[in-house]
Amino acid sequence: MFKDIGTFMFHNSQREEFKNGQLVYDWADQYPQLFDDQDLQLAAHPKTAHFVEWLGAIHLYKTTGYLSLVEKYEFKRHKRKQKILKEIVTVDVLSLISRRGVQCPDLFVYAPDRTDWYFCEVKGPGDYLRLVQREYFEELSEASGKKICILKFKAIRS
Repeated sequence: MFKDIGTFMFHNSQREEFKNGQLVYDWADQYPQLFDDQDLQLAAHPKTAHFVEWLGAIHLYKTTGYLSLVEKYEFKRHKRKQKILKEIVTVDVLSLISRRGVQCPDLFVYAPDRTDWYFCEVKGPGDYLRLVQREYFEELSEASGKKICILKFKAIRS
């Protein structure tokens, strides 16, 4: 049902650069295959709320070559993300993703050729998997036949 990818470190200074906005634009420029204009808008408010999700997408891209849809992919107004989802997942999984109430896992991760995919929840310092998330993610896992990956980050004080 769940697969722990591991815990990885980041420097607090990175989170501060993200909060100040510079790292958001640097990462968006470096990884246009991961982040679009809507991701930039989401990262602007509040600025630290999306740091570990962006870091997780970059980490998975660098280590596996897989692409990610970062947050909000379940909403129809995210047309690029919805298009990709519809090309990859079954109607049953898409229906479950579109259900309101609990937010989907932070990342929808997929191979560039779209032959493989999975969901990934990213947790930063002090964050944990809540019961309502666990229950919903178990439904997603059962419907998709895939484990939900958990990726954790801890801060290094510098």
